[in-house]
Amino acid sequence: MAAADTDRSLKMSEIKQCLPQMSKALLSAACLICPNEPVEFLQRVLIAFQGHDNLQTVDWQEFIDYVNEFITKDSLKFKAVDASSQSAQMELYCQMDKAVSCYVRHLLGACFRAWKKFIQQRKEEAIETAVQMEVAKTHAKKRCQNAVFTGWLNFVRSLKTRRADFIMKLQSLMDKIYIKRYITSWHIIAMDAKRQREYFKKLEANVKEFDGKSQQPSQVALPEKRIDGIAELPHHLSLKIFQYLGLRDWLNCSEVSNTWKSIIHSGTLWSQINFSVGRDWVTDATVQKILKSYRPFVTHLNMRGCQSTKWSSLKYISECRNLQELNLSECLAITDMMIQRITEGCPCLLYLNLSYTLITNQSLRAIISNCLSLQYLGLAHCCRFTDEGFLTLVTEEGGRNLMHLDLSACVQMTPKGFEYISAGCPSLKEVVMNDMPSLSDTCVLGLLARCCSLSSISLLGCPLLSDIALKIIAKVSDLKSFGIEGNNQVTEVSWEALCGLSTALSKLHVVDCPGMTDEGMKYVSSLRHLNYLDISLCSRVSDLGIKYLTEGSSANKLQHLSISQCGLITEFSIKRITRRLQKLFHLNLSYCEKVMDQALDYLNGSSIQSLDLTGCNIRDQMTDMAIVYLTTGCQYLLELDMSDCRLLTDRSLKNLRKISPPLNTIRINNCTGISWEAAVKLQKRVSHWEYSSDRPSTWFDCNAHKFTMAPKDNDAWMRERDLCA
Repeated sequence: MAAADTDRSLKMSEIKQCLPQMSKALLSAACLICPNEPVEFLQRVLIAFQGHDNLQTVDWQEFIDYVNEFITKDSLKFKAVDASSQSAQMELYCQMDKAVSCYVRHLLGACFRAWKKFIQQRKEEAIETAVQMEVAKTHAKKRCQNAVFTGWLNFVRSLKTRRADFIMKLQSLMDKIYIKRYITSWHIIAMDAKRQREYFKKLEANVKEFDGKSQQPSQVALPEKRIDGIAELPHHLSLKIFQYLGLRDWLNCSEVSNTWKSIIHSGTLWSQINFSVGRDWVTDATVQKILKSYRPFVTHLNMRGCQSTKWSSLKYISECRNLQELNLSECLAITDMMIQRITEGCPCLLYLNLSYTLITNQSLRAIISNCLSLQYLGLAHCCRFTDEGFLTLVTEEGGRNLMHLDLSACVQMTPKGFEYISAGCPSLKEVVMNDMPSLSDTCVLGLLARCCSLSSISLLGCPLLSDIALKIIAKVSDLKSFGIEGNNQVTEVSWEALCGLSTALSKLHVVDCPGMTDEGMKYVSSLRHLNYLDISLCSRVSDLGIKYLTEGSSANKLQHLSISQCGLITEFSIKRITRRLQKLFHLNLSYCEKVMDQALDYLNGSSIQSLDLTGCNIRDQMTDMAIVYLTTGCQYLLELDMSDCRLLTDRSLKNLRKISPPLNTIRINNCTGISWEAAVKLQKRVSHWEYSSDRPSTWFDCNAHKFTMAPKDNDAWMRERDLCA
């Protein structure tokens, strides 16, 4: 019984183990055959499969062959099936193909989704890994920085500690030096005081001895030793005394005594040498001796107008290595070779004036190439150089520091030369182009192409310039000083642009310009910093223009005013000037037709120190009563010019003696009513006095000579500029 149960259980387990293989075989056969009636096919296969007791010994491959045979038999059996059954089979095959395709797509979609999910996970893991690596790098970098910063901090602390120790030691050393200097200075002062006491004691003893000798005339006077007061003084005081003397006095004083000679030979006195004041007696040998002896000390040298000097003495200028300022104007003996030698030997030159010389392009090239620090260059009335001389400015750096350039009367200049100057001198601030009748707007435009920092322009005697040039000047430059003279092309448009854009203008020189009218004065009155104004020979300016000026922004700052030969100005303008212009110290009323005696009464209480009344007798209006007004009202008057005042008499000079001092300068030329005796009495009370009783000049003569006046030299312009500054 038990054995039967065991066989049964084994058989059942065998069947269970073979069931998957059987199912696989049946399904494979069904897939291969694709029968029209699957259930009937499975029944026949199972019936054919019966009889196999041992399922494990069944060869399933043979079963496939059996199936193939069955298929063959079945196919032969059903060959007779009609066309309707074949179409049904084809339809089933198509459905199976669709099912397989759908299943394949489903599997592909599932695989793609799984692959996409896998890739996404990989990306997220990579990003997370990168973030972690970045955090790790940042942490490591911070650790390195902290280590470096800690080391640097320790180094800085140690450096500060050492620096503090060094400063303490240095401070103690400086204290010792200061104490030593204080003691030395005190010792010098004590020695000077001791010498002074001894000097006064000797002087007192000499006085007593002289008194004793005077009381005993019978005794024979013994020879005395003369005492040199300057030699007894300290050295620095002696130097200050000799600094007030001139070159010729120094040479004479050096022959008085050995003490004076040693003082004169001190290098301090010879730092500034002016041969120009002694050009009438200075010889070539004198210049050679002085420059050869004191060339290490010379920093300023003026040889203006020294025609007698030659190369034998001028060559020593090149050995003055510390020379900074050199004036060779009006030295016709100067050649290009001399200029080349001088510029090579004096590389520190800051100021060079070659006006009225015969230099050429070769000299300009040498100056530009060698004098790299040059700031001032004067070439007025030099007519032998051309535009090509300034071509070196474009290639060299000699003009980079040039700030002042004087090209007065250089009529050979063309717009091309001004373009070279503009390209090579970007730091140019002051330019003087006076007495250039050929100067056109194109030249000015070429100069202003790159020179945008100009603060001072002088265009006296340039009649061809028009409003175009002045508009460009006002637009490009920030002017502080501007001068134009003898030009009838400019109109009110120029003054509107100039005064509207150049608000920092402090000096305005507009002489003999008919375009300056009352409307132009209205624009001038808007300038806030104006302290110098010259509108002489502007015949269209009337009392209305002066009214605009006195009510303008610069009324409290104007110091110099010249309205010479302005025929429309009356005494009402004088009243406004004296009442509104509180800081005015110079007033020029020369040749004003309508100025009467009553106008000068308005000067009472004014601050005017210099007054020019030349030619105010044109219609017999300047009398002694005007001088009475002056003496009672102008208590600060320092300079007075009354030339060509025909109606003045000796009584005027008697009134003028009441205000001298402070009056120290007076000119009374061509005054026929004043006698020589009265003029000489006034001479004793003033420091500068001019007098002549010749025939006064007529109005026609004054107008005829106003255009032929000699041009001012560079020194005069420099003094005037410094005065206005």
